[in-house]
Amino acid sequence: MVGYSAYQLDPGPLEPSVLTQQLTHRSRDIWDGNVNMILNTRRCDGKFWDLVKKYPIHPRVLEVIELSGLYGIYRSNRPSIDRSLITSLVERWRPETHTFHFRTGEATITLQDVEVLYGLPVNGDPVLGDESIRTIGDWQNICQRLLGFIPRPQNFNRSSLKVTALNAHMLEQQQLPNLATQDMINQMARCYMFWMIAGMMMADTSGNYLKLMFLPMLEDLSVVSSYSWGSATLACLYHFLCKASQSNQNEIAGFLPLLQIWAWERVTVLKPQVIAQRDTENNFLAGLPRGPHATRWFAHFSWTNTTKHVLKVFRDALDSMTEDQFIWEPYSDDLIENLPDYCRIGRDIWRVRAPIFCWDVVEVHLPDRVMRQFGLKQTIPTPFLFDATHFHHDRRGRPNTNWKLEHAQWLPFWNQRLQYICDAPFNREPLRYDDPYLIWFKRITRLVIGNPTQRPQQQKGYVPNSTAYETMVRHIHSMVDRARALGDQPSMKDLYIFRAMVRNEGEKCLTYVHEADRINVQADYRRDELHDDHLHSPVRR
Repeated sequence: MVGYSAYQLDPGPLEPSVLTQQLTHRSRDIWDGNVNMILNTRRCDGKFWDLVKKYPIHPRVLEVIELSGLYGIYRSNRPSIDRSLITSLVERWRPETHTFHFRTGEATITLQDVEVLYGLPVNGDPVLGDESIRTIGDWQNICQRLLGFIPRPQNFNRSSLKVTALNAHMLEQQQLPNLATQDMINQMARCYMFWMIAGMMMADTSGNYLKLMFLPMLEDLSVVSSYSWGSATLACLYHFLCKASQSNQNEIAGFLPLLQIWAWERVTVLKPQVIAQRDTENNFLAGLPRGPHATRWFAHFSWTNTTKHVLKVFRDALDSMTEDQFIWEPYSDDLIENLPDYCRIGRDIWRVRAPIFCWDVVEVHLPDRVMRQFGLKQTIPTPFLFDATHFHHDRRGRPNTNWKLEHAQWLPFWNQRLQYICDAPFNREPLRYDDPYLIWFKRITRLVIGNPTQRPQQQKGYVPNSTAYETMVRHIHSMVDRARALGDQPSMKDLYIFRAMVRNEGEKCLTYVHEADRINVQADYRRDELHDDHLHSPVRR
């Protein structure tokens, strides 16, 4: 990227102290003109939803799933994922802070979102294990004992199982006999839970395979609910967001329904209008609890006021988003109290600042950066000392690893999590433009993703921000015309009048783009250095 002068549009960061990986972030490529990079979304749950739609889960099996803590995943059903919307969010995700950097400040998916939206337990043991080396024969024996069938050798890929093999077995067993033994019920329940864990909550980029490392964790069904499945799901999503934010990536995995519904709950310029709920009552027993909050998005939508599948529109909407277009607290106190118990049982740790785990994955949960999401005052956050290239680490080349020992330096934070609860005074008022946090944030962030100078002169179809640009250009032209009228030797009186005009026209421009509060703020939003080559350049892989 060429050096900046004080008069060029500077997307940020003006100070490189926080966003140290800007040189390899995908927003840099977008600014340089590569604007149409839509990520592939990897998931393997299509056959699962086809199966349960055609053959609803047996009531006795569903009772086992409810006790496991994974019931909310099934009740929420499958949303259609918008790849363009996901891509526009990834463009604003920062691996250095585990937050989205919007114009209004930092925001992120927290443990509160995971539990409220999907009812996954967040307060429990970390999802870790001992990854022993196992042969295909070993895995066949484990599948026979826990799932009730023996997959063929060709259905394995090292320590992963083909989705089609599991699906074929479940199709054969869709009608359990009324006198089925409890072992048969438990085996079928494990089939569903294994698919939900490995194919949805912790889905990887393989697309067609399920990681078998999660299967032994389901052996004792009485302890399945003791794991913090919510924090593990969030750790995986953080991990894939961090990876996908790099310019050399073209796909993303993880629990993408959580990401999309989180955005619909909070960003008004992204969410569709719900017309009517889809009828799912016939699929659930009257005695089972209601679904989590995400079930409200299993509905028929209207797209009159928003778009879908158009990356440029999503990007532009986030580039120009105003404070009133972001909902900091979508879950009111009344809403939370009216949710099923399993959606709020872990509320004591929703604001814990600690690492979160899922086998090889270690990420960090930083609610102190988004205190406004909890109705609390936001201050300038302190950094969490963490490996900046954490998302490059994975399980490859790490056989026979005990992940509890591997993460021994981070586990005490989670085990003593109640000591790391973030707190601040209540404050539900919008931040003033001159708030110290906002002044700091606008210097360290990347405010604009789309580069207006890269747009073609004769653009067809949607023109981003066209009315705002036209209005500002009109004001600039009026100032230029007035300057020409002054002549070569204007009087001091004319210069004072011209200066007042420039100030008034500038105020009109800022008012039009919803930045009127900036007029009275003495903050310098210029880069300290002319060039950005002093940014730390991480290794590109």
